[in-house]
Amino acid sequence: YVFERKSDVDKSVPVTNNVNKNRFALIIGNEDYTAHQVEMSSEINVDFARNDASAFKDYAIKTLGIPENHITFLLDATTGQMNQGISKINLIAKSTKGNAELFVYFAGHGLPDEQTKEAYLMPVDVNGKNAKHGIKLANLYSKLTEFQTKNVSVFIDACFSGGARNQSLLAARGVKIQPKEDIIKGNIVIFTASSGAQSSLPYKEKNHGLFTYYLLKKIKETKGNVNYKDLSDYLKDNVSLQSILINNKEQEPQVISKNNYWEKISLK
Repeated sequence: YVFERKSDVDKSVPVTNNVNKNRFALIIGNEDYTAHQVEMSSEINVDFARNDASAFKDYAIKTLGIPENHITFLLDATTGQMNQGISKINLIAKSTKGNAELFVYFAGHGLPDEQTKEAYLMPVDVNGKNAKHGIKLANLYSKLTEFQTKNVSVFIDACFSGGARNQSLLAARGVKIQPKEDIIKGNIVIFTASSGAQSSLPYKEKNHGLFTYYLLKKIKETKGNVNYKDLSDYLKDNVSLQSILINNKEQEPQVISKNNYWEKISLK
């Protein structure tokens, strides 16, 4: 895989002169599920997830000032690789004594367990029949907030209803499940690409997920000088409308946090 910068958000990424030594990131783009699961059709791959993660990494380094050696970057990550990445950022939080700002980005499949309705991020070596072998979102959030940090920002371009960008891991059964809401603790803010039983869709003309495209577009337009309230409003306005215009389906991003402190956080 080679990241070909074809979209407007992939080019002329704003560059900051400030390097923030207290910022760390875990960035994952899971696109090619069929390479690890030979019985599956290529239609269940997540179009542009690797582009999404690669572009987010560009912005993390150039615009958000995260040192490149502070970034764990995974494409088509297996269960083991994802767990190792999560453990690493957990230990970073532990060792930085409350000073760290953590960023986590994921593009790929999400799924709920049919019985518990718990939401999971899906590594490329886990299929829809075994969602519970994926990365449980509640456990991820717990790991990210186990130790004190300045704040934790999570961006998820996936859905947890059984839907998907093109075809779900559960598409043959057409499963649509309202995922269980997670209880959030600590200084964590989660931006998700869609709400409830909606799918998270692609923006094919831009070679990105719809949510990620507008996330990067806002960062580019503001050179990262945007607070999370304005970012959230922008994402909801643009993704919600463009999803209907482009894909004829509803997709409304949401923000999850335990209180309103997150509204004043800035990406800069």
